[in-house]
Amino acid sequence: MSRIDIPAGELGTTRVFSLSMPADTARLLRDDAQRQMALLGVETLNTTGVEVFALSDLGDLGLAGYLREGADAQEDDLKRDRVKLAALEGWVMLVHSLAFGGMPVTLAPAAELTLIGTYAQTPPPNTQIGLEAEAAQPYSGTAGGTSAQAGRNQASAARVTALLAIVVIAVLWWALG
Repeated sequence: MSRIDIPAGELGTTRVFSLSMPADTARLLRDDAQRQMALLGVETLNTTGVEVFALSDLGDLGLAGYLREGADAQEDDLKRDRVKLAALEGWVMLVHSLAFGGMPVTLAPAAELTLIGTYAQTPPPNTQIGLEAEAAQPYSGTAGGTSAQAGRNQASAARVTALLAIVVIAVLWWALG
């Protein structure tokens, strides 16, 4: 398989690899960080960003449903690959951007891995709010004047705390005496 370049700072992308290996070998791969790194052809890997599982574990949800619900993959990407994803059998390895820690990486996948697809998360909606009130405009507040009041409030709070501490000590002294 050709090399796959992961750019620095990549976030929200999931790569789906089909595993061409016996089920017992794939099952052991779940918890074997060294083997995961060897198969992906990398020297470092955050294994919390890697999932290895049997497609049968997904039940009726299916891989496309899991990518939509679990990885928030874009619906257009899933529509494009829905037939391919539904045809998969056996075991898969999902490699999320988290696995690379924001570092640029070049994957050199072993022959046992077949890249099925790359799926980006659905971008959040642009919810910019137009604030029109005068108080929301830059430099519309009044400057200063509150620091002296804040200092007096802190001094009053310190006096109350000290008075309460003295009362507690006196009560304890009386109770124990």
